[in-house]
Amino acid sequence: MPAKPILNVALVGYAFMGRAHSNAYQQVGRFFADCPFEVRKKVMVARTAGKLAAAAKTWGWDEHSTDFDAVIARDDIDVVDITTPPNGHYALAKKALLAGKHVLCEKPLAMSVAEAKELAELARKKKRTCGVWHAYRFCPAASTAARICREGRLGTIQHVRGLYLQDWLNDPTVGAGWRTQKRICGSGSHGDLNAHLIDMTRFITGLEFESVNGLARTFVTERPTGDGAGKAKVDVDDAFLFLAQLQGGAVGSFEATRFAPGHKNTNYIEVNGSKGSLRWDFYRMNELQFFSFDDPPHLQGWHGILCSDSAAHPYVGSWWPGGHHIGYEHCFTNMLYDWLHALAAGKPFRPDFADGVAVQEVVEAALDSAKSKQWVKLKRSQKFSGPAPVRTPATAERNAGL
Repeated sequence: MPAKPILNVALVGYAFMGRAHSNAYQQVGRFFADCPFEVRKKVMVARTAGKLAAAAKTWGWDEHSTDFDAVIARDDIDVVDITTPPNGHYALAKKALLAGKHVLCEKPLAMSVAEAKELAELARKKKRTCGVWHAYRFCPAASTAARICREGRLGTIQHVRGLYLQDWLNDPTVGAGWRTQKRICGSGSHGDLNAHLIDMTRFITGLEFESVNGLARTFVTERPTGDGAGKAKVDVDDAFLFLAQLQGGAVGSFEATRFAPGHKNTNYIEVNGSKGSLRWDFYRMNELQFFSFDDPPHLQGWHGILCSDSAAHPYVGSWWPGGHHIGYEHCFTNMLYDWLHALAAGKPFRPDFADGVAVQEVVEAALDSAKSKQWVKLKRSQKFSGPAPVRTPATAERNAGL
């Protein structure tokens, strides 16, 4: 068997997302036998040395560096993956694209629509394969939910409701950090959590947002500084709710907060149509709940769909035997696998930077609405050929026994 082409990756960041991405690079070739590249973890990059060397060693990166410019100037770096806080995304992605690299970037793509649009246009001009890490799309149940909608089993989509609830900031003694500073994160729970709901709505239903009406609240306006010597102002939302009008007359309601005691990471979306409904809850990420008026009346009711059957659901066949669930980290590996295939084939990948623009447009419009206390109509700048393709079960041979 001929050797696979080598793809060298530079990863920027080593914390939460740096770990998730490192794991994906480590596992994609082990579990997906038809992975088109030999992916090499070439260099991990961070602004300061600190814990960088230890993180690079733990996750098997060949090198580590604090000089991003020197790294992207290297001919042996093919891909740049950005996992920094949001205020670093635009500058780093732009430099990488100008250096001719393919780019993967954590969400949100940028701090503003203008920045996101510039990156999307630059990626198009440079003909680079780029992606935004909306990894929840790559949970098998999410693809199955999108397939149900595309097949018309819900009829005409009428309602979407999404919740993303956490409680880690509910305690006012929790210290300030980059997620409580607008200049670094752009917005609070809205850009961090609602962005996921926006992307999942677009992916599952295939509908775009048309107008929004937002409401923001900051419950704790000051938090202790890192050194404990003073207080730092909180200038982002602790909770953000918004209503939406979607294509085709559908309506939506979305809520994100870090002040919901008992909710560590409640990520929930429900779609109601003229013929049925579906709902997905991250806590039971391998399952969908489905209701259909097409069922006989005496059988109608919510029932569960276990999305861990390799014959019926995507990605599953490359992991474990049917019924053996996958977890959060597997979504990153699934996304990377699809991105690598798109890169190898020279075909489009979704979610790309244009999708990043679409999400940022909704985020920004809702923020504007919260300030003006009026409905804001979206001015969509991206043209899509249609909803993102929906993954069906892989045809590659399973890796059972390897």
